[in-house]
Amino acid sequence: MSRAVSLLMVLMLGGVARAHLGNENDTEVRIYSDRMQVVTRTSIPFAWRLLGDRAPALADDAGKDRARPLLVAEAAGLFKLTAGGKELPLIKSDCQFEVANDVAFVLTYPRPTGWPVEITARYFDSLTNLDSGTVRVFDFKAARFNSDLDPLAEGIIHQGRPSLSFSLETAASSEKATPELIGQAGVQPQPEAPHGRQWAMVLPGACAVLFLSWMVRRRLRS
Repeated sequence: MSRAVSLLMVLMLGGVARAHLGNENDTEVRIYSDRMQVVTRTSIPFAWRLLGDRAPALADDAGKDRARPLLVAEAAGLFKLTAGGKELPLIKSDCQFEVANDVAFVLTYPRPTGWPVEITARYFDSLTNLDSGTVRVFDFKAARFNSDLDPLAEGIIHQGRPSLSFSLETAASSEKATPELIGQAGVQPQPEAPHGRQWAMVLPGACAVLFLSWMVRRRLRS
């Protein structure tokens, strides 16, 4: 019986670790060839806090249906995005209720043409000074396999530092180390090893092989 109870507690803790239960929130900035999306996953308590007195009494299916259009409208004010110092216009906002009672806010913007891009969270005014969130930026245009994509930038945001800035232009230029630019960018080509050094590395191994072959033949003859 005790083993069964322990197993049940482990399973429950595993579910808690995967779900958003408080004011924590995780944001992904996804840059595509024709647009940029900001996807924030958080909890129902966080979403209900945004609605205030308009929040339904229960977070059942009926309550979620009533809350969704209100949250779609609230999603537009979650962030402020600027590109090259100019504010990016919001194209579309959406809200979806996901598994484990997670709430996903999806904001669509035009693809930035100026850099750097700065994303600033506006929702910390309704949270405590102990609440924080994470932001990760992904360049999906340059990704061959999205599941293996490393973030272009990432950081923790909170009331004292609600913003994160990044520049796709800088990252793209730093990755271009074409042969004609080598040297101009301060990257010097590695010289090939002289032939004498190559023989110095190969000769001891060759001598050892010949010596072992000679010893084997000598023992076979004896």
